[in-house]
Amino acid sequence: MLQCASNLHKSSHGGHGMRNLASSRKGIGAVSLILVLIVAFVGAFLLYRNWQSGLEAEKSAPETIPSGPRVAPPFTLHDTNGNIYSSSRLAGKPTVINFFATWCPPCKAEIPGFVEVYNKHRSKGFELVGISLDTDTRGNLAGFLMTQKIEYTVLFGDLATARAYGGVSSIPTTFFVGKDGEIKNVHVGYIDRDTFDEEVRKLL
Repeated sequence: MLQCASNLHKSSHGGHGMRNLASSRKGIGAVSLILVLIVAFVGAFLLYRNWQSGLEAEKSAPETIPSGPRVAPPFTLHDTNGNIYSSSRLAGKPTVINFFATWCPPCKAEIPGFVEVYNKHRSKGFELVGISLDTDTRGNLAGFLMTQKIEYTVLFGDLATARAYGGVSSIPTTFFVGKDGEIKNVHVGYIDRDTFDEEVRKLL
């Protein structure tokens, strides 16, 4: 703005007023263009800075997992044959506890990898326990186990067990439990075979 006022002041003197005025108008137009470009550049720069800050904040944000105890809570649940299964049988063993449901697509998608990894490490004492949170579809579980060729333990879950494990609200949710009974890691959502195998090997 000060530069523009300076050009107007100079054009009001001298013997070639019309010529100077025309030159002045050209100068004003050029200055206006420069100011517009400067404002646009500053605005773009600020937007870029804000975008970068947002990315850094996302990278630094911790993964959200169910809040719960460090030691895996005990449970007593029924299997598909009506037998009672107690978590005390898992004492001293590297264990994975997977909350799932038969109607859940990502749950079904990760099971073939679970079956493969379980068969690979079961001879080392590894235990895998699936806890079904099916309600209206509980009757489908036995057939589901046969279709998926699941040989690891699968139990009917309940609200009390889900709450004990930090309030499981999203499935699949997988808990990795060490030989000392402590929860070492929690994964919410689909987990691929290689990642699952890597986490299991940490427990062995």
